[in-house]
Amino acid sequence: MSNFFQLFIAWGVLLLVLLSLYLIDKVNTIYRSQVPAKLPPTYSDGLFGDLSGKKLWDAMSGIPVVGVESETVNNLRPHYEPVLRQHIEQVFMEGYKAGAAGTAGIPTNNRVLPTPRGSLESWLPLHHLSSLYQIGVDFSAKKPEELLRLQQTLDQVTAMLYARTGLTLEDAYSRTLLVHPESENKSAEEAAPATPALAAPEPPVQLEAPVQPEVRPVTEQPEVRPVTEQSEVRPAPAQAEVAQPVGA
Repeated sequence: MSNFFQLFIAWGVLLLVLLSLYLIDKVNTIYRSQVPAKLPPTYSDGLFGDLSGKKLWDAMSGIPVVGVESETVNNLRPHYEPVLRQHIEQVFMEGYKAGAAGTAGIPTNNRVLPTPRGSLESWLPLHHLSSLYQIGVDFSAKKPEELLRLQQTLDQVTAMLYARTGLTLEDAYSRTLLVHPESENKSAEEAAPATPALAAPEPPVQLEAPVQPEVRPVTEQPEVRPVTEQSEVRPAPAQAEVAQPVGA
Protein backbone atom coordinates (compact mmCIF):
# COMPACT_ATOMS: atom_id res chain seq x y z
CA MET A 1 0.00 0.00 0.00
CA SER A 2 2.80 2.40 0.80
CA ASN A 3 4.53 1.64 -2.53
CA PHE A 4 1.35 2.38 -4.46
CA PHE A 5 0.91 5.65 -2.63
CA GLN A 6 4.47 6.69 -3.37
CA LEU A 7 4.05 5.80 -7.03
CA PHE A 8 0.83 7.82 -7.18
CA ILE A 9 2.56 10.85 -5.70
CA ALA A 10 5.45 10.52 -8.15
CA TRP A 11 3.11 10.41 -11.13
CA GLY A 12 1.20 13.38 -9.77
CA VAL A 13 4.33 15.47 -9.41
CA LEU A 14 5.44 14.52 -12.93
CA LEU A 15 2.09 15.55 -14.35
CA LEU A 16 2.29 18.87 -12.54
CA VAL A 17 5.76 19.53 -13.94
CA LEU A 18 4.64 18.68 -17.46
CA LEU A 19 1.57 20.84 -17.11
CA SER A 20 3.69 23.76 -15.84
CA LEU A 21 6.08 23.43 -18.77
CA TYR A 22 3.18 23.35 -21.19
CA LEU A 23 1.62 26.45 -19.69
CA ILE A 24 4.94 28.34 -19.79
CA ASP A 25 5.49 27.42 -23.42
CA LYS A 26 1.92 28.46 -24.27
CA VAL A 27 2.35 31.84 -22.61
CA ASN A 28 5.62 32.46 -24.48
CA THR A 29 3.96 31.55 -27.77
CA ILE A 30 1.11 33.97 -27.17
CA TYR A 31 3.54 36.72 -26.17
CA ARG A 32 5.70 36.26 -29.28
CA SER A 33 2.65 36.37 -31.51
CA GLN A 34 1.55 39.72 -30.09
CA VAL A 35 4.95 41.46 -29.98
CA PRO A 36 6.46 42.02 -33.44
CA ALA A 37 9.99 40.89 -33.96
CA LYS A 38 12.61 43.62 -33.55
CA LEU A 39 13.90 44.48 -36.98
CA PRO A 40 17.25 46.15 -37.60
CA PRO A 41 16.87 49.89 -38.26
CA THR A 42 16.64 50.77 -41.90
CA TYR A 43 17.25 54.18 -43.43
CA SER A 44 15.91 55.34 -46.74
CA ASP A 45 18.95 57.47 -47.57
CA GLY A 46 21.05 55.10 -49.64
CA LEU A 47 23.77 57.64 -50.44
CA PHE A 48 25.73 56.89 -47.26
CA GLY A 49 25.16 53.15 -47.47
CA ASP A 50 25.93 51.44 -44.17
CA LEU A 51 27.35 54.62 -42.68
CA SER A 52 24.99 55.95 -40.04
CA GLY A 53 25.11 57.04 -36.43
CA LYS A 54 28.49 56.84 -34.74
CA LYS A 55 29.94 54.88 -37.63
CA LEU A 56 29.19 57.83 -39.90
CA TRP A 57 30.80 60.27 -37.46
CA ASP A 58 33.90 58.10 -37.13
CA ALA A 59 34.30 57.91 -40.90
CA MET A 60 33.86 61.66 -41.37
CA SER A 61 36.21 62.52 -38.50
CA GLY A 62 39.05 60.49 -40.04
CA ILE A 63 38.77 57.26 -38.06
CA PRO A 64 39.24 54.24 -40.37
CA VAL A 65 36.07 52.17 -40.78
CA VAL A 66 36.22 48.57 -41.90
CA GLY A 67 34.88 48.14 -45.43
CA VAL A 68 34.82 51.88 -46.20
CA GLU A 69 37.55 53.39 -48.35
CA SER A 70 38.94 56.83 -47.71
CA GLU A 71 38.04 57.93 -51.23
CA THR A 72 34.39 57.09 -50.57
CA VAL A 73 34.48 59.15 -47.37
CA ASN A 74 35.96 62.12 -49.24
CA ASN A 75 33.22 61.90 -51.86
CA LEU A 76 30.52 61.78 -49.18
CA ARG A 77 31.97 64.63 -47.11
CA PRO A 78 30.20 67.50 -48.98
CA HIS A 79 26.87 65.67 -48.54
CA TYR A 80 27.52 65.33 -44.81
CA GLU A 81 27.61 69.10 -44.22
CA PRO A 82 23.77 69.54 -44.37
CA VAL A 83 23.39 66.62 -41.93
CA LEU A 84 25.85 68.18 -39.48
CA ARG A 85 24.19 71.58 -39.84
CA GLN A 86 20.74 70.17 -39.06
CA HIS A 87 22.05 68.33 -36.02
CA ILE A 88 23.68 71.49 -34.64
CA GLU A 89 20.63 73.68 -35.23
CA GLN A 90 18.17 71.18 -33.78
CA VAL A 91 20.17 70.68 -30.59
CA PHE A 92 20.52 74.45 -30.13
CA MET A 93 16.79 75.02 -30.66
CA GLU A 94 15.96 72.14 -28.33
CA GLY A 95 18.00 73.83 -25.61
CA TYR A 96 16.42 77.21 -26.38
CA LYS A 97 12.88 75.85 -26.06
CA ALA A 98 13.73 73.84 -22.94
CA GLY A 99 15.29 76.89 -21.32
CA ALA A 100 12.29 79.05 -22.15
CA ALA A 101 9.98 76.40 -20.68
CA GLY A 102 12.19 75.78 -17.65
CA THR A 103 12.67 72.08 -18.46
CA ALA A 104 16.35 71.90 -19.38
CA GLY A 105 17.81 68.41 -19.64
CA ILE A 106 20.57 66.50 -21.44
CA PRO A 107 20.58 65.96 -25.23
CA THR A 108 21.07 62.54 -26.78
CA ASN A 109 23.89 61.58 -29.14
CA ASN A 110 21.70 60.09 -31.85
CA ARG A 111 19.19 62.00 -33.93
CA VAL A 112 17.31 60.97 -37.09
CA LEU A 113 17.44 63.80 -39.61
CA PRO A 114 15.60 64.26 -42.90
CA THR A 115 17.62 64.35 -46.10
CA PRO A 116 16.69 64.97 -49.75
CA ARG A 117 16.71 61.19 -50.23
CA GLY A 118 14.88 60.18 -47.05
CA SER A 119 16.32 60.13 -43.53
CA LEU A 120 19.63 59.43 -41.84
CA GLU A 121 20.75 58.81 -38.26
CA SER A 122 23.38 61.28 -37.09
CA TRP A 123 25.65 61.02 -34.05
CA LEU A 124 27.75 63.72 -32.37
CA PRO A 125 29.98 63.62 -29.26
CA LEU A 126 28.06 64.36 -26.09
CA HIS A 127 30.41 67.10 -24.83
CA HIS A 128 29.87 69.11 -28.01
CA LEU A 129 26.13 68.52 -27.88
CA SER A 130 25.97 69.56 -24.24
CA SER A 131 27.72 72.83 -25.08
CA LEU A 132 25.31 73.57 -27.93
CA TYR A 133 22.33 72.67 -25.78
CA GLN A 134 23.51 74.88 -22.90
CA ILE A 135 24.09 77.80 -25.25
CA GLY A 136 20.46 77.54 -26.31
CA VAL A 137 19.34 77.40 -22.67
CA ASP A 138 21.40 80.46 -21.72
CA PHE A 139 20.30 82.36 -24.82
CA SER A 140 16.66 81.89 -23.87
CA ALA A 141 17.32 83.96 -20.74
CA LYS A 142 17.79 87.03 -22.99
CA LYS A 143 20.63 88.60 -21.05
CA PRO A 144 22.47 91.14 -23.20
CA GLU A 145 25.61 90.92 -21.05
CA GLU A 146 25.90 87.19 -21.92
CA LEU A 147 25.57 87.64 -25.67
CA LEU A 148 29.27 88.03 -26.42
CA ARG A 149 30.21 84.95 -24.39
CA LEU A 150 27.51 82.84 -26.06
CA GLN A 151 28.59 84.04 -29.48
CA GLN A 152 32.22 83.09 -28.88
CA THR A 153 31.33 79.70 -27.39
CA LEU A 154 28.94 78.82 -30.22
CA ASP A 155 31.46 79.77 -32.90
CA GLN A 156 34.24 77.79 -31.16
CA VAL A 157 32.16 74.62 -30.78
CA THR A 158 30.84 74.66 -34.33
CA ALA A 159 34.28 75.46 -35.75
CA MET A 160 35.68 72.47 -33.86
CA LEU A 161 32.99 70.15 -35.23
CA TYR A 162 33.64 71.32 -38.77
CA ALA A 163 37.39 70.97 -38.32
CA ARG A 164 37.07 67.41 -37.00
CA THR A 165 34.98 66.39 -40.01
CA GLY A 166 37.22 68.14 -42.54
CA LEU A 167 34.58 70.67 -43.57
CA THR A 168 34.95 74.39 -44.16
CA LEU A 169 32.76 76.67 -42.07
CA GLU A 170 31.96 79.57 -44.37
CA ASP A 171 29.52 81.50 -42.17
CA ALA A 172 29.47 81.66 -38.38
CA TYR A 173 26.46 80.03 -36.71
CA SER A 174 26.12 82.95 -34.30
CA ARG A 175 24.87 85.13 -37.16
CA THR A 176 21.85 82.90 -37.74
CA LEU A 177 21.14 81.22 -34.40
CA LEU A 178 21.69 84.03 -31.91
CA VAL A 179 18.64 85.98 -33.03
CA HIS A 180 15.59 86.10 -30.79
CA PRO A 181 12.32 85.23 -32.57
CA GLU A 182 10.67 88.14 -30.73
CA SER A 183 13.24 90.63 -31.99
CA GLU A 184 12.83 89.28 -35.52
CA ASN A 185 9.09 89.85 -35.39
CA LYS A 186 9.60 93.32 -33.98
CA SER A 187 12.10 94.18 -36.68
CA ALA A 188 9.71 92.91 -39.33
CA GLU A 189 6.94 95.06 -37.94
CA GLU A 190 9.19 98.10 -37.89
CA ALA A 191 10.34 97.43 -41.42
CA ALA A 192 6.77 97.11 -42.72
CA PRO A 193 5.42 100.39 -44.10
CA ALA A 194 2.92 101.92 -41.75
CA THR A 195 -0.59 102.45 -43.05
CA PRO A 196 -0.97 106.17 -43.57
CA ALA A 197 -3.71 107.66 -41.45
CA LEU A 198 -6.38 109.66 -43.14
CA ALA A 199 -5.52 113.30 -42.75
CA ALA A 200 -8.21 115.54 -41.37
CA PRO A 201 -9.69 117.77 -44.03
CA GLU A 202 -8.10 121.14 -43.99
CA PRO A 203 -10.37 124.14 -43.58
CA PRO A 204 -11.16 125.85 -46.83
CA VAL A 205 -8.74 128.55 -47.66
CA GLN A 206 -10.42 131.90 -47.59
CA LEU A 207 -9.28 133.94 -50.46
CA GLU A 208 -8.68 137.55 -49.63
CA ALA A 209 -10.70 139.99 -51.59
CA PRO A 210 -8.58 141.74 -54.15
CA VAL A 211 -7.62 145.21 -53.14
CA GLN A 212 -9.63 147.59 -55.17
CA PRO A 213 -7.71 150.57 -56.32
CA GLU A 214 -8.82 153.82 -54.79
CA VAL A 215 -11.19 155.52 -57.15
CA ARG A 216 -10.79 159.24 -57.08
CA PRO A 217 -13.51 161.44 -58.52
CA VAL A 218 -12.54 162.77 -61.82
CA THR A 219 -12.36 166.52 -61.61
CA GLU A 220 -13.64 168.44 -64.56
CA GLN A 221 -10.89 169.73 -66.65
CA PRO A 222 -11.27 173.28 -67.74
CA GLU A 223 -12.62 173.47 -71.14
CA VAL A 224 -9.88 174.09 -73.57
CA ARG A 225 -11.04 176.36 -76.22
CA PRO A 226 -9.25 176.49 -79.47
CA VAL A 227 -7.01 179.45 -79.99
CA THR A 228 -8.69 181.79 -82.37
CA GLU A 229 -6.98 184.35 -84.42
CA GLN A 230 -5.63 186.99 -82.29
CA SER A 231 -7.63 190.20 -82.43
CA GLU A 232 -6.09 193.02 -84.16
CA VAL A 233 -3.69 194.68 -81.94
CA ARG A 234 -4.53 198.17 -81.82
CA PRO A 235 -1.87 200.62 -80.76
CA ALA A 236 -2.34 202.16 -77.46
CA PRO A 237 -3.68 205.65 -77.63
CA ALA A 238 -0.92 208.18 -77.81
CA GLN A 239 -0.41 210.18 -74.90
CA ALA A 240 -1.64 213.71 -75.14
CA GLU A 241 0.76 215.88 -76.68
CA VAL A 242 2.70 217.88 -74.33
CA ALA A 243 1.33 221.30 -74.24
CA GLN A 244 3.59 223.76 -75.75
CA PRO A 245 4.56 226.59 -73.62
CA VAL A 246 2.76 229.76 -74.20
CA GLY A 247 4.52 232.36 -76.24
CA ALA A 248 6.38 229.74 -78.30
